[in-house]
Amino acid sequence: MTKQVRGDASDLTRVKENYRLVVEATGSPTGFALAQRITEPRGTLLLKSTFHGAASVETWPIVVKEITVFGSRCGPFAKAIALLRSGKVDPTPLISRSFAMKDAPAAIGYAQKRGVLKVLLKNN
Repeated sequence: MTKQVRGDASDLTRVKENYRLVVEATGSPTGFALAQRITEPRGTLLLKSTFHGAASVETWPIVVKEITVFGSRCGPFAKAIALLRSGKVDPTPLISRSFAMKDAPAAIGYAQKRGVLKVLLKNN
């Protein structure tokens, strides 16, 4: 079973299930806390997120639940591109809004709003 969550504070109380494998890609410190909580004992937590600033990290869930934590900055791009081309993965639900390249300052401002996942800049 899979479940997609936003990683905001409301998910901390709403999500009750535990998962053997959790991919944390929310870009928020609360997403990391949620990911630790919903990773089952002896499960795996893959960290894909980066976010600005420091994050408070509680290590007890990792130690007590014996969670394996991996960090992943980049992946196998050739495989990822092949999946996108095949249509098996649809990234469009992740795109919150598109902007023209000339509107980059507005795009950056928009990207900083709560709940925004990804912002595209189009070169037109």
